[in-house]
Amino acid sequence: MTTEIKRIVLYGGNKLSMMFYLGIRKYFPHLYITVVYLYTGFINIPDPIAENAWAKISYIKYGDYDTLEAVFRGNDAIICTLDSKDTRYQIGLINTAEAAGIKVLVPTHYGIDVDTPTLSKYSQRVDIRKIYRALKKSSLKYIIVAAGFSVEDFLAPHFGWDFANNSVLIHGDGTSVNSFTPIADLVRYTVAAVMRIDEFHGRKLRIATYTLSVLDWVAAVEAATGQKFLVRHQKQHPPLRDLKKTNGMSVAWWRAKCEMINILDQGGGLVDWSPHPLDNNLLPEVVPTPINEIIQKAYSLAHK
Repeated sequence: MTTEIKRIVLYGGNKLSMMFYLGIRKYFPHLYITVVYLYTGFINIPDPIAENAWAKISYIKYGDYDTLEAVFRGNDAIICTLDSKDTRYQIGLINTAEAAGIKVLVPTHYGIDVDTPTLSKYSQRVDIRKIYRALKKSSLKYIIVAAGFSVEDFLAPHFGWDFANNSVLIHGDGTSVNSFTPIADLVRYTVAAVMRIDEFHGRKLRIATYTLSVLDWVAAVEAATGQKFLVRHQKQHPPLRDLKKTNGMSVAWWRAKCEMINILDQGGGLVDWSPHPLDNNLLPEVVPTPINEIIQKAYSLAHK
């Protein structure tokens, strides 16, 4: 019996939820969307998503699983957009989704493949495997999506790019190859797989729009913009206190970014590794975003 998907919950209420919402409205307009915003005790969220005939918004406090179960009832699938480190909330999500009669759940993962050999320390800290085990024990159908680095996140100042001044700071030698996927492509691949869950249930979906080194990215950026970029190399990261003072972000935020830079330098973001090829060809209905388009968008934003 074919699993029919008509109603999807976006669980998290963050920027990634918004990107999924916009992508679903554009490419899967027949789906009804419920966006669950999670909060810790007060609500102060700029809300770019308006309730309409195709979307509902629910504000739920972290850990309020009774209310969450009521919101989930009548829906078919949940796409989780929580930070991947929120393991305990995703375990609770699995149990609640199962009790509410949800058919399909996509846990937060999306980025690096924690099974990549070079990532053993990172994968143990994230402990995403607890979520895998809980899903396997449940009655839910599920897929795991590994898509490498977000292109939009990578082409940003905290990864060394300075589009305003045509320069880039590379940590390490810049030759390690990693996987990269624009968020729009991530949304389309993920939702397309959910719509065909009977084919993809229980598997890890490895998708990537681009497989490049940082030096490859520099060449692509120069080709797309027609500008020559000054390339500087740095072996060590600036102290976290300096990053916080300069950029106004929390130490925890910068610690996570420094960790991702280390992974990038090691080639730990590669999801296309032997004996596991990419699965892009299994979803031919998704047309990947041209690299020039994504680069020109990032470059033009820096020059507004």
